[in-house]
Amino acid sequence: MKIHFVGIGGIGMSSLALHAHLSGYNVYGSDIYKSERTAFLKKVGIDVFIGHDERNWRDPDLLVRTPAAPLENPEISRAKREGIPVLTRAKFMKELVEEIPLQFAVTGTDGKTTTTAMITHVLMELGQKPTAFLGGVHKLLEYGNYQKGQNIVVYELDESQPEFCDFSPDYVIITNSRGDHLENFRNDRAFYQNCFEKLAANTKRGVVTFAEDEISGDLGTITFGVRKGDFRIEERRATSFGQSAVFKAFGKRYTLKLRVFGFHNALNALSVVAMLHHSGLKIEDIVSTLETFEGTDRRFSVTPLAEDQNITLIDDYAHTPDEIKSLLQAAQEAFPNTYKVVVFQPHRYSRLLREDGNFARALTNADEIYVTDVYSAFETGSRAVSSDVIVKGLAEAGKKAFYVPCVGDVANRLPIKSSTTYLFVGAGDITKASKMFTERFSSHILSK
Repeated sequence: MKIHFVGIGGIGMSSLALHAHLSGYNVYGSDIYKSERTAFLKKVGIDVFIGHDERNWRDPDLLVRTPAAPLENPEISRAKREGIPVLTRAKFMKELVEEIPLQFAVTGTDGKTTTTAMITHVLMELGQKPTAFLGGVHKLLEYGNYQKGQNIVVYELDESQPEFCDFSPDYVIITNSRGDHLENFRNDRAFYQNCFEKLAANTKRGVVTFAEDEISGDLGTITFGVRKGDFRIEERRATSFGQSAVFKAFGKRYTLKLRVFGFHNALNALSVVAMLHHSGLKIEDIVSTLETFEGTDRRFSVTPLAEDQNITLIDDYAHTPDEIKSLLQAAQEAFPNTYKVVVFQPHRYSRLLREDGNFARALTNADEIYVTDVYSAFETGSRAVSSDVIVKGLAEAGKKAFYVPCVGDVANRLPIKSSTTYLFVGAGDITKASKMFTERFSSHILSK
């Protein structure tokens, strides 16, 4: 079978393409941009065309499309004209995972990638080799965001489209549910909640939820949290290596030591303990293996720029107000007494419009903020809102904030000084600016 992937360079799409390729299918695809993922796919033998055009057509038997691609895409249009089946990313993934006997899924607004990576890490450390689909790159996986295993699958279940509720995993973690993609759910919170309820009903063995979540908290057969839950964090402190948390479950206390910072990551880890214990593993074994877990790429990725001057760079995927708050809290724990400079690239006009002033409020814990233009992620709707609204909100709060439209310009605008933590934040291509700043910093040091 020959499969054409539209948007093959996306982190989720590329993992599916790798799975199909390694399963013996003839795989090729297209993407609008060159990226590290498209280069990697070419390296392993998958043909990738840059740009969407009918000339990319190779008479496939099936076309799989990213939800970001418009239906007017020339390759999708050709498939429809020729009667070639067109599947969304979610529908194709559902077909793949249903072939595997034991499914562990992670969904929710925040923390999916890290939580999925944690589950995979624990299972591998305890002697299993699961198939894994990850929404980020992690060094523990053979292909970064994917590995082919046996009998078990761990996957990130994207909740941004209603199709996620059609899955039927054995176990699922719902990290939280904050309506981040409400525009894809008819802007109807009741419909959005119904989708989570349907997923919970479809899940075969265990649903793990954050007990304090307004929408999904009551759906869990097992719950975790702080004020309530079957698994509850009672104490937590930052350490030089990450953090240590004491949690209580079944009347007994356990200590969880993590190499990743931030209260949100303590909760992510606790959800993993809850789910894997429910699946039959011992709490002690899960806790001990989590001690060696290291973070996923672009999830608090730390680069020391000048340790003797206490200068550090953090690259992070955070793109919702809550994620940004959690990121800045983690940065304060990891690098206290440093000046925090944030470069933020908003992701999607619809999100910026919906969140109104929440981004400005989330960024107020930084000392100096630079905001670029919105990364549209192929949105074609209203552009009635601009990134400048965040800068104005921050200025009204008395913060040093600057609007730098172009990602390519921002690296040269940043001050270079000691005892500073630089954070490059967003789900678009802001990581390019972090690399440009690293190069600028290296040149600055060499010129001294």
